Amino acid sequence: MFSLPRWTTEFVRFLSVTPQFTFTGNILDVYPVEMDGNLTTLRLKDYIRTILVKEGYDVILGLEPFVGFSHLHGDPDTIHAILGDVLSVEKTGPPSLERTIQILQKSVDNRTAYSAIILNQVTRHDDRYYASEKFYFNMFCACQNAEPRLLAGSSFPRFNLIIWIHDRDASLPSWYTQDNTRVRQIVIPRPDLDTRRALLKSLTKNVQQFESQKESEKIESLSLLIKKTQDLQANEIISLISLVRREILSVSDLREAVVQYSSGLADNFWITIDRKQIENASDFLEKRVFGQKHAIKQVCDLLNQAYLGLSHSQYNPDSSQPRGFVLLAGHEGVGKTALASAIKELLLGPDRDMIALNMGDYQDDDAGRRILTLSTMDNGNFLGKVRNNPYSVVLFENIELAHPAVLKNISSIIRAGEIISDNGHLIPFTGCFIICTIRLSGCCPDTYQHRHSKEETNVEYLARERAAYESITHFFEENKNIDFTQFVRGNTIIFRSIQPDSAKLILETMINRIFDKISTMYHINLMISPQAMEKVEEYCCHDLSRGGISIGQRVETMLIHPLSHILMTEKFTPEEKVIITHISDSETGWEVGLSRM
Repeated sequence: MFSLPRWTTEFVRFLSVTPQFTFTGNILDVYPVEMDGNLTTLRLKDYIRTILVKEGYDVILGLEPFVGFSHLHGDPDTIHAILGDVLSVEKTGPPSLERTIQILQKSVDNRTAYSAIILNQVTRHDDRYYASEKFYFNMFCACQNAEPRLLAGSSFPRFNLIIWIHDRDASLPSWYTQDNTRVRQIVIPRPDLDTRRALLKSLTKNVQQFESQKESEKIESLSLLIKKTQDLQANEIISLISLVRREILSVSDLREAVVQYSSGLADNFWITIDRKQIENASDFLEKRVFGQKHAIKQVCDLLNQAYLGLSHSQYNPDSSQPRGFVLLAGHEGVGKTALASAIKELLLGPDRDMIALNMGDYQDDDAGRRILTLSTMDNGNFLGKVRNNPYSVVLFENIELAHPAVLKNISSIIRAGEIISDNGHLIPFTGCFIICTIRLSGCCPDTYQHRHSKEETNVEYLARERAAYESITHFFEENKNIDFTQFVRGNTIIFRSIQPDSAKLILETMINRIFDKISTMYHINLMISPQAMEKVEEYCCHDLSRGGISIGQRVETMLIHPLSHILMTEKFTPEEKVIITHISDSETGWEVGLSRM
C-alpha cells in the first residue's frame, strides 16, 4: 500500500486546526496517489482535491488567473445553495474583485458542507489579485475570523479552507504570513525515496526491458533507479521510463540512461572513441610527454579499465564512481600538466576543452561554498560545465593548495561519482575522467629530490615513490584533515625527475613548435644549424631543477626574444629559407645570427 509523502501527511493533520494553507516549492510536478488499488499521478490542484475528498470535503472549487472559478468537486445544487451563481459566473468569465471576495467569504462562513477553494497562481499572473491590498486584507480577515465547524457525519470539527498555490518568488505579502499561525506554509519537495520507489515499481510493470530481466536483476535495476533519480521530478521519472519503454534509452546501463535524460543526449566520448586509439594510447602519449614511460604505462592501464568500464569493479557493483581517475604527483616541470593535456586530446580530440580548476584559486575560507555553486550562464561555472557535459575530462590542478573543505568536495566526487550543488541539484561525474595533480615541492619538498646526473634504476625509483607517497599521505592527513589513502584508492602516479636525454627531447619539441608557428604566421622556413643547436642544448638543459619549466624559460630568453626582435626589424620574402647559424650572449642579451638561402 502506498504511503502518503510527509508533506501530504502534514497537510491532512492540520486540516482541523488551520483555515488557510500555502503550497510552494515543487508545485509544477505530478504527484502519485492510490485510486482503486492502482497508482496514478495528478497535477497539484487535482491531487489536493483528491486528498480533500477522501477527508470528507463536499465542495471544492478552483480559482484561476483570468479564468475565475472552476468546479472541481461537489453537487451543483449544494454549491448554488452555498455560493449562489458561482458556476454560471464560471461560464461567463472571471468575476470582479468584489464578487470574488464575496464568494470566498461565503465559502469560509458556510455551515452547510465542508468546502475548500484552491487559489492557483493568482499571486503571480492576475493583477486584480496580486496588486490589490484590498484582496489580501479581506483574505487575512477571513483567515483570522474563520472557525472550525462540526457538521453531520464528521467526527471532529474542520475549517472551510482557502488554499494558495504559488511560486516562491510570487508569494503572499510578508505581513500576511509573518507570525500568522493560521496560515500553514507547506514546501513541496521533489519525490522522496518511498515515493520514487512506489512510482518506479508501478511504471516498470509490463515494460519489456525490465520484464525480460531475472528477478535479482530487476531488484538491482529498481534500486539503482531509485537512487539515481533523487534529483528528478516525478514527471521526469515518468518521461525517463517512457524513453526506456520506447528503447530510446537502454535499461542495460541505467546510470547512463539517467545521466542522458538529465543532461540531454550529450556526446559520450567513451562510445565514440575508436578502440584502436585506446590500444595505441602509449604511442600517442609518449610523443607528447618525455621521460615518463613508467607514468604513461600506469595511465594507459587506467585508460584501458575506464574504456572497458572495469574501473572499481572489484568493489560494490552499484558503485557510481567516475569512469576513470588518476592522481599525478611530481615536482615542477616533469610533465604532469602536459600528460593531463595529452589525455584530454586522446579522449576528446583537439577541439574540445577539458574542465580545469587550479586549486590555487580555492584556498580561502569561502572556497568550499564557491566550488558548489551551480551556474549555467555563459557555458556555466565548474558544476554548470559538468552538468552540460557529463562526459568530460576534469582537471584539479595543484590540489595540495586547496582548502580542506574543497578537498572534501573533490573526495566526494571521486568516491561517490556525484555531488550536490548549493541549490540542491545532483551533479553526476560518472561519465568523467578525473585528473588531480600534486606538486611535491608544495607538500614534501625534501622527500623526492631531483636527480638528473644519471638514470634511476627501477629499484631506486620504487623506493623514492614509496617515500613520496608516505610524505604526501602525511601532509594531507596533518594539514588538510583528509584520509589520503581513501581519497586516491591507489591511483597515484609519482613522476620521475627529468633526465638529460628527456630534456633534449623536450627542448627539440619546443623549438619545433616555435619554428612551426613562425612558418604558419609569417611564412618563413626557419632552421637551426647543428653548432647553434648544440649551444642551445648546453644552455637550456644545464639546470633541470624545474624540469620542462626551466627549459621553456631559457628557450624564451635565448631564442624567442632575439627572433622576435629580428622579425620586427627585418623584411623576409614569403617562403624564404633562413638558418640560425650562431647564437651569442652579449651585454644586451642573447643575439642570433641568420643566414638566408
